[in-house]
Amino acid sequence: MGLQPLATAIEGLLYRSRIVNRIGPLHMFLLVERARLANQAEGITGQLIYLDHSFMEYLEGPAAALDALWRNLRQDPRHYDVELLARFPLTQRRCANWPLMFSSNAYFQQYQMTGFFTVQPGDMDALLDDCLVLQQAAAGQSPDATWQPCAQD
Repeated sequence: MGLQPLATAIEGLLYRSRIVNRIGPLHMFLLVERARLANQAEGITGQLIYLDHSFMEYLEGPAAALDALWRNLRQDPRHYDVELLARFPLTQRRCANWPLMFSSNAYFQQYQMTGFFTVQPGDMDALLDDCLVLQQAAAGQSPDATWQPCAQD
């Protein structure tokens, strides 16, 4: 499917945080499924990476929906050190087909979660680098940037 042009203006947001308690597969499944339903209702798509007791989440959607979600995320007691890494306008969705794609280590593969992709070494760093380039491009500090769409199944 690839990247799709937008009918309305949207933004991208990237944050990372540390989790308070280790998350087991059932808790993670419920967390992801609830987030998918909420994201779908608000026109938000994205990717959640869970690795080494940390989350990195890339979200894209209408600015007002991202503002509300960001407020909720900062107050969520399940994680701490919540840090906004990038926020920028988008001309195309990266994760158009995923209310929330989930990536983690291969351990989660055995649970056959829809929209799960095994995280690769450096995925968090690569996502951060891509978002920072797009943020700089939006601010006119670098040439226009492009990036790859989220994985497809």
